[in-house]
Amino acid sequence: MNKVNRIFFGGLIGWLAGFSFGTSLLPFLTTIFVPEAPPSVYEAMRQWALPATVLWIPVGALAAYRGGAARGGQIFAAGALAVGLLYGLLIAAGSGAWQVALVSAGLAALYGWGAGLLVGGGFGPA
Repeated sequence: MNKVNRIFFGGLIGWLAGFSFGTSLLPFLTTIFVPEAPPSVYEAMRQWALPATVLWIPVGALAAYRGGAARGGQIFAAGALAVGLLYGLLIAAGSGAWQVALVSAGLAALYGWGAGLLVGGGFGPA
Protein backbone atom coordinates (compact mmCIF):
# COMPACT_ATOMS: atom_id res chain seq x y z
CA MET A 1 0.00 0.00 0.00
CA ASN A 2 1.49 3.33 -0.94
CA LYS A 3 2.14 6.16 1.50
CA VAL A 4 -0.75 8.36 0.37
CA ASN A 5 -3.25 5.57 1.04
CA ARG A 6 -1.74 4.93 4.46
CA ILE A 7 -1.98 8.60 5.40
CA PHE A 8 -5.51 9.00 4.05
CA PHE A 9 -6.97 5.90 5.67
CA GLY A 10 -5.07 6.44 8.91
CA GLY A 11 -6.41 9.99 9.08
CA LEU A 12 -9.91 8.69 8.38
CA ILE A 13 -9.62 6.16 11.20
CA GLY A 14 -8.24 8.91 13.46
CA TRP A 15 -11.20 11.14 12.63
CA LEU A 16 -13.69 8.35 13.31
CA ALA A 17 -11.97 7.45 16.59
CA GLY A 18 -11.99 11.08 17.70
CA PHE A 19 -15.64 11.49 16.73
CA SER A 20 -16.76 8.40 18.62
CA PHE A 21 -14.62 9.34 21.62
CA GLY A 22 -15.93 12.89 21.87
CA THR A 23 -19.58 12.29 21.10
CA SER A 24 -20.33 8.99 22.82
CA LEU A 25 -17.53 7.39 24.84
CA LEU A 26 -16.41 10.36 26.94
CA PRO A 27 -19.93 11.60 27.82
CA PHE A 28 -21.01 8.07 28.73
CA LEU A 29 -17.97 7.28 30.87
CA THR A 30 -18.06 10.71 32.51
CA THR A 31 -21.48 9.82 33.92
CA ILE A 32 -19.88 6.69 35.40
CA PHE A 33 -16.58 8.12 36.71
CA VAL A 34 -17.79 11.63 37.62
CA PRO A 35 -21.47 11.15 38.51
CA GLU A 36 -21.66 14.52 40.26
CA ALA A 37 -20.58 16.38 37.10
CA PRO A 38 -22.75 19.45 36.51
CA PRO A 39 -24.71 19.85 33.25
CA SER A 40 -22.19 22.50 32.14
CA VAL A 41 -19.66 19.67 31.64
CA TYR A 42 -21.78 18.17 28.88
CA GLU A 43 -22.37 21.57 27.33
CA ALA A 44 -18.59 22.13 27.23
CA MET A 45 -18.11 18.67 25.71
CA ARG A 46 -20.55 19.56 22.95
CA GLN A 47 -18.79 22.86 22.32
CA TRP A 48 -15.31 21.35 21.97
CA ALA A 49 -16.17 17.98 20.35
CA LEU A 50 -15.53 19.03 16.74
CA PRO A 51 -12.17 20.79 17.32
CA ALA A 52 -10.97 17.84 19.40
CA THR A 53 -12.11 15.41 16.70
CA VAL A 54 -10.07 17.25 14.07
CA LEU A 55 -6.94 16.85 16.22
CA TRP A 56 -7.26 13.06 16.07
CA ILE A 57 -6.78 13.07 12.27
CA PRO A 58 -2.98 13.62 12.21
CA VAL A 59 -2.60 11.14 15.08
CA GLY A 60 -4.25 8.38 13.04
CA ALA A 61 -2.36 9.36 9.90
CA LEU A 62 0.99 9.18 11.69
CA ALA A 63 0.18 5.83 13.31
CA ALA A 64 -0.78 4.37 9.92
CA TYR A 65 2.19 5.93 8.16
CA ARG A 66 4.69 4.44 10.61
CA GLY A 67 2.87 1.09 10.66
CA GLY A 68 3.33 -1.91 12.91
CA ALA A 69 0.94 -2.79 15.72
CA ALA A 70 3.23 -1.91 18.62
CA ARG A 71 4.50 1.33 17.12
CA GLY A 72 1.02 2.32 15.91
CA GLY A 73 -0.37 1.74 19.40
CA GLN A 74 2.35 3.84 20.99
CA ILE A 75 1.95 6.70 18.52
CA PHE A 76 -1.83 6.71 18.69
CA ALA A 77 -1.85 6.44 22.51
CA ALA A 78 0.59 9.33 22.90
CA GLY A 79 -1.29 11.54 20.46
CA ALA A 80 -4.66 10.63 21.95
CA LEU A 81 -3.32 11.36 25.44
CA ALA A 82 -2.31 14.85 24.34
CA VAL A 83 -5.63 15.50 22.58
CA GLY A 84 -7.63 14.01 25.48
CA LEU A 85 -5.78 16.14 28.00
CA LEU A 86 -6.34 19.29 25.95
CA TYR A 87 -10.01 18.40 25.42
CA GLY A 88 -10.43 17.65 29.13
CA LEU A 89 -8.77 20.92 30.16
CA LEU A 90 -11.03 22.89 27.81
CA ILE A 91 -14.08 21.13 29.26
CA ALA A 92 -12.88 21.71 32.82
CA ALA A 93 -12.17 25.38 32.16
CA GLY A 94 -15.72 25.84 30.90
CA SER A 95 -17.41 23.87 33.66
CA GLY A 96 -15.13 23.82 36.70
CA ALA A 97 -15.16 20.00 36.95
CA TRP A 98 -11.41 19.33 36.88
CA GLN A 99 -11.77 15.55 37.34
CA VAL A 100 -13.04 15.42 33.76
CA ALA A 101 -9.57 16.41 32.50
CA LEU A 102 -8.06 13.29 34.09
CA VAL A 103 -10.89 11.07 32.87
CA SER A 104 -10.58 12.47 29.35
CA ALA A 105 -6.79 12.07 29.18
CA GLY A 106 -6.74 8.55 30.59
CA LEU A 107 -9.61 7.26 28.49
CA ALA A 108 -8.24 8.89 25.34
CA ALA A 109 -4.85 7.23 25.83
CA LEU A 110 -6.45 3.83 26.37
CA TYR A 111 -8.81 4.26 23.43
CA GLY A 112 -5.99 5.55 21.24
CA TRP A 113 -3.75 2.63 22.15
CA GLY A 114 -6.40 0.16 21.02
CA ALA A 115 -7.08 2.08 17.83
CA GLY A 116 -3.35 2.33 17.14
CA LEU A 117 -2.93 -1.42 17.50
CA LEU A 118 -5.63 -1.91 14.88
CA VAL A 119 -4.41 0.81 12.52
CA GLY A 120 -0.72 -0.03 12.80
CA GLY A 121 -1.32 -3.75 12.64
CA GLY A 122 -3.64 -3.42 9.68
CA PHE A 123 -1.13 -1.45 7.64
CA GLY A 124 1.94 -3.40 8.72
CA PRO A 125 5.43 -1.93 9.10
CA ALA A 126 6.26 1.01 6.85
